[in-house]
Amino acid sequence: MINAEVAHAAGAELGEGCVWSPVEDLLVWVDIDGRTVHRFDHHTGRPVSTVGYGDQVGNAEPRVGGGLVLGLGRSVALTGPDGEVEAAVALPGEPETNRTNDGAVDPAGRLFQGTMAKDIVSGGGSLYRVDPDRSVRRVVEGVQISNGIDWSLDGETMYYIDTLAYRVDRFDYDLATGEISGRRPFLTFDGSTGGPDGMTIDADGCLWVAFFGGYHVQRFSPEGERLEVVVTPGAPNPTCCCFGGPGLDALYVTTARHRMTDEQLQAEANAGALFVADVDAVGRPANLFAG
Repeated sequence: MINAEVAHAAGAELGEGCVWSPVEDLLVWVDIDGRTVHRFDHHTGRPVSTVGYGDQVGNAEPRVGGGLVLGLGRSVALTGPDGEVEAAVALPGEPETNRTNDGAVDPAGRLFQGTMAKDIVSGGGSLYRVDPDRSVRRVVEGVQISNGIDWSLDGETMYYIDTLAYRVDRFDYDLATGEISGRRPFLTFDGSTGGPDGMTIDADGCLWVAFFGGYHVQRFSPEGERLEVVVTPGAPNPTCCCFGGPGLDALYVTTARHRMTDEQLQAEANAGALFVADVDAVGRPANLFAG
């Protein structure tokens, strides 16, 4: 068991979507309810900037030409390096009661963007594929909380988390077309250790899964064996994890204060902080959205 350390006492309401940007040489993460995108400098150990938006920001992924692609409200937004929105892509059929939540870019530069109901319990979320030409296709329906997504080392499997299903599922993946098929459970949980949330896969093909409500991140082998636990002391709600730093050898973890009472916040001093842990693993370079 490894204890993560607070890298930045951000006090985020709903920290999420951390990713190491090779374009900027910075960690990028979002505060969904704070409607902000944050940048953090691994070299100095200090935050660099915070950019605010007019709606909830579900996730942020680097673009090939610089800037980010955001899950913003019920749409996908493309920003320039200065953070200004240059274009918006609608997610067709999303009700006003939904918002974006987590997303990931595949090795070919396509964005997979999830959604969820704002009230959490009503369901009705989806998973979309946004191609580099900005065309959109819904690929999964009936999602409760669309969360972590990543791909196997060979690109032939896509892993996917719907948090309230308490599973990590896997799909067969066609990298040439972006088509998914053959959904089946890979890891199943009983909820006693929290709900599976964000996820990343390291250079050995192992899955790192953040558990909301569980104070920790777990590492699993490609065969599903639990290998390691990274604890976030004083922060019960880890939401996402990624590898950062120039060697991609630091595990960063975002956390949330979301729906915690005043009494809980007094007891859990690190809720909403950005954490970092020294682990015996390295990550893979982030995939960049090609649109």
